[in-house]
Amino acid sequence: GIHACGVIIGGDILDKHIPLAKNGDITTSQYVGGELEHLGLLKMDFLGLRNLSDIKQAIDLIKENHGVEISFDKHDYADPEVYKLISTGNTKAIFQLESSGFQKFMRELQPTSLEDIIAGVSLYRPGPMDSIPTFIKNKHNPEGITYISPIMEPILNVTYGCIVYQEQVMKIVQELAGYTLGRADSVRKMMGKKKLKDLQKEREVFLNGCPAENGKAGVDGVLKRGIDKDVANKLWDEMEKFGSYAFNKSHAAAYAHVSYQTAYLKTYYEPEFLTAVLNNRITISDEIKNYVTYAKEEKIEVLPPDINKSETMFSVKDNKIRFGLAALKGVGINVIDTIINDRKQNGEFKNFGDFINRFDTTVLNKRILDSLILSGAFDCFGVKRSQLMQVYPNLIERANSDRKTRALGQFSLFDTVLKTDIVNEVQYPNIPEFDEQTKLKLEKEVVGVYISGHPLSNYSHKFKEYNLTGDMLQIEADDVESTSDEVDDDDTVYEGLTDGMEVTCGGIVTEIKKLLSKRDNKEMAFAKIEDLYGNIDLMFFPQSYTKNKDKLNIDSLVTVYGKLSIRSGEKPCVMVDKLVEWDLKSNAEEVKEKSIKTLYLKYDISNINLHDDVYKTLKTYPGFSPVTVVDMNGKAFKLNLNVNPNSFLLSELHAFIPDEYIKLK
Repeated sequence: GIHACGVIIGGDILDKHIPLAKNGDITTSQYVGGELEHLGLLKMDFLGLRNLSDIKQAIDLIKENHGVEISFDKHDYADPEVYKLISTGNTKAIFQLESSGFQKFMRELQPTSLEDIIAGVSLYRPGPMDSIPTFIKNKHNPEGITYISPIMEPILNVTYGCIVYQEQVMKIVQELAGYTLGRADSVRKMMGKKKLKDLQKEREVFLNGCPAENGKAGVDGVLKRGIDKDVANKLWDEMEKFGSYAFNKSHAAAYAHVSYQTAYLKTYYEPEFLTAVLNNRITISDEIKNYVTYAKEEKIEVLPPDINKSETMFSVKDNKIRFGLAALKGVGINVIDTIINDRKQNGEFKNFGDFINRFDTTVLNKRILDSLILSGAFDCFGVKRSQLMQVYPNLIERANSDRKTRALGQFSLFDTVLKTDIVNEVQYPNIPEFDEQTKLKLEKEVVGVYISGHPLSNYSHKFKEYNLTGDMLQIEADDVESTSDEVDDDDTVYEGLTDGMEVTCGGIVTEIKKLLSKRDNKEMAFAKIEDLYGNIDLMFFPQSYTKNKDKLNIDSLVTVYGKLSIRSGEKPCVMVDKLVEWDLKSNAEEVKEKSIKTLYLKYDISNINLHDDVYKTLKTYPGFSPVTVVDMNGKAFKLNLNVNPNSFLLSELHAFIPDEYIKLK
């Protein structure tokens, strides 16, 4: 196998000393890691963390928006507000600390120093996490900590009496048994690699010592130094148990520094920090969805794609995040760069026709225009998405024909006399907009996340009844990686969830894959549902599939009853027993009664251009809420349209109307 990040370093050309081989594009050694180290070669692990790019980009955005230069080189890593944030458990996007289990750990621990974070990074893994309750108890009750010997206190006081790090194991055998540093390191390796035979022999050395031989220093042993035998054996058992899982502190400390830095940026400059996080995951739709949803939960406004306002990447201004066009599916960064550069050089696009006429077929194609239209990037022009989808093929054809004509020198009256606004004028068909469900479905297909709404947003009360939601199955994108082959970290921890537990969940069916079972060749299925918080995988065994297949359809809204399957090396899934379709009609009526509010706007109606801008903006957000306009003299009248008064509409209205003149009640 190939080590994920291991690199061999020698003082000379490697193929003079070891046989090499090609494994794909990678040059590898034909010897395993342990043999290479015996030959005197150095094995280094180089981890690439995109979280470092998150920090760098966030610092750049903060300097651009606030004029503040942040440097962690001289930082004391002791800001109480940062630890206060971590202690709340609101650690989404904070390196290493964002899983639900880690959030619970931090809430209970209430960390107050970087040492607490270093220990937390080391403990929250299968094996060491058994010590978490003791660690938390001892932190809050230091007077109850006991040590088997006063020599142990300076070694373990930083971790409240618990053995957490490999370095602590090494220091214990040095101080209590008289090991040399080199021999202590050998013990660390034995424990890390679970070499049981070697450990049995080493236990005797730890207890009784050994004489010097072959130039190697002798070992006194703990018994000679006055430690009780039963206590010594218990200590060895504890070291052996945790030594097989323990991190080396230097690695945990490096990770904890990154954790603190991301927590600091989140504490003081969350919009800039989340923008950087989004940009470093610009092509990963699940991550985009994850952090866009979270930004909204944090009351940070996420503005929709806009051909005249969006940049290639996500941008942030006035504590609002604007969706980056490169995050759309079906578009390339180079194409979007071309569009943005043209806008900066030649001004904003006046209308859809102007946009089409400014680019040739090397930039615009069906896939790109579909993505831009269906994402809402052209909603700023006040034209329905359904209309744009119908007219753009003819517009591209007309623009290409005009270019060919001009290339041949056949200039028309339009080129010499009339303004380009007339050339760019488009006749749109009189057709209705896509219904809300279709509009959102198409939007999600190209954006990866619902922007102007969510098909489940009116059903949020249902998720309070479930004991499983999509966010509970998410793991950190950059989970703790071992720095060597000595650390076995295959198992993922899902806080509060156990294999075989009965669960209830629900959402919209997004995927269905049918297949035949190997045992009896009967039809079964895998499926996926999406809720407001993430995705959940479902498995239907033949009997369950037969019972539920009539209700299992793409875009169906269902409640799922079943048992959770969590197995090492596999993605968790729900083994389904029963599906129940939602009663949409009764829910819609209930929501309509409870949630419909009137949007009140006050502005100078005599300003025709202002009134047209407001009216066009309102028309792009069809819904159920009526609109009442009040003129500057206090006279009120109702507009002949209903809207969806979501945050995007209100944000766009703020461009025309002061905040105090926009009310929803």
